[in-house]
Amino acid sequence: MLRTSLLLSIICLFAFSSCKKTGTTKACFTFSKEKVKVGDTLYLLNCSEYYEKFIWLKPGPMMDSVLRHNYIVSGATGTYEVTLYVGTNEFTSADFTAAKELKKSFTVE
Repeated sequence: MLRTSLLLSIICLFAFSSCKKTGTTKACFTFSKEKVKVGDTLYLLNCSEYYEKFIWLKPGPMMDSVLRHNYIVSGATGTYEVTLYVGTNEFTSADFTAAKELKKSFTVE
């Protein structure tokens, strides 16, 4: 009896721990600093919810889908835009229509 109870407990533990959280995908990120100077590193902190895939579009011809949290080393003064796409595995870098999008700008002084 004790052996059966232990076995059922282990099965239930694996069943509950393997469940995916479900909900509406939400794109969210924040900048580590409000003001950036030339040469500073600006960290991009991904706070998105309920997603499986993400792609960052950063200033310049840079696209990154590897790092959940990302960074930019500012090279020149100006205002720049960062875009984060999050969603299910159904979207690709060629077609962002199935992804949630968030754009934010930062200024380098």
